Amino acid sequence: MNFNVMRYYIATLVFQTLVLHVTVLVQDASAAVAGKNDNYDSLLTGQGLYSSNDGIYILNATNFKPSIYESKTGWFVEFYNSWCGFCLRFADTWKALAQDIGHWKDVVVVAAIDCANDDNNPICREYEIMHYPMLKYFHVDAKPGQLGIEIEKGKDMDAVRHNLIDRLEKEQQEGRGYSWPNITPYRSGDTKNLWKDLPAGVKYNFLIFETVDSFLATEVTLDLHNISSIQVRGVTSENEPLSIMLSVNKFPTLIALGRNSSQQLINVRYPTREGIRKAIKEFLVLKGITVDIPDNTNKHPSEWMKVEIPNVLDIMKERRDEKEQEEVRALGDLLFQLDLETALRYSIDHEIPMVKVIEGDKIQALKAYLNVLAKYFPFGRNGILFLDRLRELVDQRERLTGKEFRQIVKSTEEEISPIYSGPQGWIGCKGSVSSFRGYPCGLWTMFHMLTVNSAIRNKNNLEYKPQEVLQAMLGYIKNFFGCADCSEHFVKMAGENKMSEVRTLNESILWLWKSHNLVNKRLAGDKTEDPMHKKVQYPSKEQCSTCKYNNESWNEAEILRYLYRKYSSSEISYYNSSGKLNENNSIVHLKIRQERFASDKYSGQRKLGWDFTIFDISICVVLYVTSATILVLVCIKFAMKRTYRKKTYIHDLFGKV
Repeated sequence: MNFNVMRYYIATLVFQTLVLHVTVLVQDASAAVAGKNDNYDSLLTGQGLYSSNDGIYILNATNFKPSIYESKTGWFVEFYNSWCGFCLRFADTWKALAQDIGHWKDVVVVAAIDCANDDNNPICREYEIMHYPMLKYFHVDAKPGQLGIEIEKGKDMDAVRHNLIDRLEKEQQEGRGYSWPNITPYRSGDTKNLWKDLPAGVKYNFLIFETVDSFLATEVTLDLHNISSIQVRGVTSENEPLSIMLSVNKFPTLIALGRNSSQQLINVRYPTREGIRKAIKEFLVLKGITVDIPDNTNKHPSEWMKVEIPNVLDIMKERRDEKEQEEVRALGDLLFQLDLETALRYSIDHEIPMVKVIEGDKIQALKAYLNVLAKYFPFGRNGILFLDRLRELVDQRERLTGKEFRQIVKSTEEEISPIYSGPQGWIGCKGSVSSFRGYPCGLWTMFHMLTVNSAIRNKNNLEYKPQEVLQAMLGYIKNFFGCADCSEHFVKMAGENKMSEVRTLNESILWLWKSHNLVNKRLAGDKTEDPMHKKVQYPSKEQCSTCKYNNESWNEAEILRYLYRKYSSSEISYYNSSGKLNENNSIVHLKIRQERFASDKYSGQRKLGWDFTIFDISICVVLYVTSATILVLVCIKFAMKRTYRKKTYIHDLFGKV
């Protein structure tokens, strides 16, 4: 083996070993840089649903305004939420669009911004993003303060492209996009005007005659606008004089016009966008003109920077995640406090502040939501004070902005802290990848818990309203839940399944259980389903063996027992919680200690900071010692070589080639 190559591998090994060694040495400081660790984790999981490899420009709070405003191109932006099921389904459409119109990038840029990222909250709120995904078009030379024009998504990629084309044509009609190719229909009855002001290098004009509702001409014009030797224009069927003059009697029809006044009807075998592009290319080849016609089916080529290089830290993180999931499965069918708290935090820190103005039905829905949280959410003393204070402050208002609400939450949390039992993160609701489960799972879990705990708390309260939690849930999902498709489905389901007719506490619990199963049934096999956590009818036989009769019908009496047992606040698991709810919550602290002991017993290994075990540390030490030994031997070799020479040459320092 070439000695230089060997030294390269040695250096690589030493570098990775030193990284791990330094990681172990700074384990005690890891809490102080938790935010940086979170950023590292988010980097590993990618940039939301998209990356620049998809041909999509990734926007964020830093580059959004500098990119959009004063731009010489239009911007077509998807505002999305990476946990939203509808956004996940729509992602393929958006990627396909970016690929399909990639050659239009000097006319319009396809971009996306993830509103689930807390850093992007102010942008998404400022631009009045009320549901996900939302598509907005920002015109050429847009000025600060302009919020963009909403574009309908349509049923598929073609519909999205057609809606965009409608917008682009209006832009040009309004005097913008003067540097673009002319995509407005040619209305003159004389072909002479076609050559006016065209560069001398343009040899042919191609006219595409089409019906008024067709998009073919604009699509082909934009596809081929970078070919300097031709111009493509559309002519609608309403231009009867030109149709008669050129003997056009069917649509679409393609005609080529030369500078020498020649004209030729071109046979188009397939009257599609691709068919017309191919016909134009074949015509030009016969005329001795070679052109590169874009193929929209091509994928972006791989680049050397995309080659994955194994990383020791990535492998260690993967091992840590797998071990954690094994531990969670070993704990059984539990309700986790961290799942509830993470859902609550995302709700009040992110979703509600996204609404620009909260008034009318929205403020009433917010009051109802905070009311049930303050009554039934399982918190320690500080947490209860926190929710009570939020409820009190919002009850005094009839109108507030999302930004004001976020400030209320932040200042109240700082005043009463600590509130939460641990850092944000999913346990029972953790998906196999970050775009699965997470917040929707956490929200379902939280409302199941609220229905059960409201029933326990109000068992002897004759004046209690059994729909209190359900109505609060409906109001929240209708007014604040970011996934528009999910929200519409839930509101529709509430009406169809007669939520308003719930009369008892147990009926409230069962209504939500039945509704959850209906949603699971609808989404089973859907693209949004986590392959590692299938959407089954709940509870499964493993979770509750007595919840079904022999004929497979549900035993609702047993279902109720199961739901009370699962979602009661007294049965909550504090796995991975820090235990800092408050100094008097001794029961919580006892549960935490017991679960940590069970977790340690299951793993069979003592953990040493940053989730490394003694075995992991041993590997690091062995690698470190081995690498150090190799380095010493290499140094000795060089030292011995120098003793045989009276004069030092450059190759003595770097080795011979």
